[in-house]
Amino acid sequence: MTRGLTRRALALAGTAAVCAVTSIPLAAVAGPGSAAPAKTPQTYEVGLFGDMPYGDYGRAHYPAVLRSMNSADLAFSVFDGDIKNGKEPCYATFDGSAQAAGQPDVYRYALARFNRLKAPVVVTPGDNEWTDCDRTSIDPHFDANGRLAYERRLFYPTNQSLGQHTMTLTRQSKAYPENTRWQRGRVTYLTLNIPGSDNNWVNPYRDGDSQGPAAESHREYRARNKANLAWLDASFAAAKQANSQAVMIVIQADMWDPYAAADNALGHYADTKAELARLVIDYRKPVVLVNGDSHSFEVDKPLADASTTNASGGDGPNVIENFTRVTTFGDYQNHWASATIDPKDPNVFSFHQHIVAANVPEYTPPAAP
Repeated sequence: MTRGLTRRALALAGTAAVCAVTSIPLAAVAGPGSAAPAKTPQTYEVGLFGDMPYGDYGRAHYPAVLRSMNSADLAFSVFDGDIKNGKEPCYATFDGSAQAAGQPDVYRYALARFNRLKAPVVVTPGDNEWTDCDRTSIDPHFDANGRLAYERRLFYPTNQSLGQHTMTLTRQSKAYPENTRWQRGRVTYLTLNIPGSDNNWVNPYRDGDSQGPAAESHREYRARNKANLAWLDASFAAAKQANSQAVMIVIQADMWDPYAAADNALGHYADTKAELARLVIDYRKPVVLVNGDSHSFEVDKPLADASTTNASGGDGPNVIENFTRVTTFGDYQNHWASATIDPKDPNVFSFHQHIVAANVPEYTPPAAP
C-alpha cells in the first residue's frame, strides 16, 4: 500500500528499532547492521524482504540490497509482496501496455531481479502489483484480477521457487499457486495471498469507483479468503503431523496498521486474525508472522485472545505470547531482515536487521538549542 508517509514515518527507523527490542526478549533482536550469530550444523538463516523497489529511488538502491543478500549465507529468502510502488502503472507486455508506453514490464523486471539471488526465493503478491492496479488515480489503470492472473503465470509456473538455486514447494492449487508450503528441518513455512488495501475489499460508499469495481473485488475476496483460511488450517495440520517445532507464515498486509484502522480499512482481515488466534493458541509452540506493507523493520506481538479481562484482572484481552510478528523494511528504507532458525533455542527464531551501507541517506540533525 502506498501512503503519503509510511506507517512508522512519524516515529522513524530509530523508534522502530527500539520497539523491536522492547517487544520480545532482548536476545532475539540484533541491532543495526549486526551479524547473525555463528551457525551450528543445525542452524540456518532466512532472508526477509519486500516492498521494493519503489520508484526511481528504489530501483537505484535495490541492486545493493540484492548484493548484500547474496553475500550472506542464506538457506532461502521470502519476499513479502509489493514489487513496485502504488503510484506507477502496472505495465505488462502480455497486453501491449508496456510496449505502448515505452516502459518495462514491471512483473518481468521483478522476476529478473529475484533470479539474481543465489539462494531460493519464495514470493507472495502485494497490493501494489494487482489490487491497486485499477485505481482511477493511476493513469493508465488496469484490471486488478487480470494483473494477478499474469503474476501467477509468471511467478508460479511450477512447483519450484524462484532464484538461481530453487527448492520444491507445495502449492495449494492451480487457482491459488501463490499459496505455498515447505518444510525445512522441524519448521513449517507457508505463504498466503493476503494483500494490503483491506484484502482487496472495495468500499463503494466510502471510495465510489476510485478503487476499482466493487462487485468484482467482493467476488474475488470471498473466494480467495475461503482458500486462504483452508490453507492456513491445512498448514497447521501439516505442522502437527511433522511434529514441527515452529511455524512461519508470510503475507503482505499489515493487518494491525493503525492508519488503515483509522480509515476503517482493516475489517476484511478479521477472519484471518480470528482463525490465526485459534490455531496459535492450540499449537502452543512458536509461530511467526512476517509481513510487509508498513515499510519499517519492527518486531512485536499484536495477536490477542478473546478475553475481556486479562490475566492480571485488567480490562482487555491477553497477548498470545507464542506469536511474534515481524514487519520488514521497504519503500525508501532499502534494507533487509533475516531470521536465524536454531532448533536448540526454545524460541526457535531470532531476528536481525541488515542495514545496507550504500543505501543509508545523509541525515539532517535538528538545530542546536
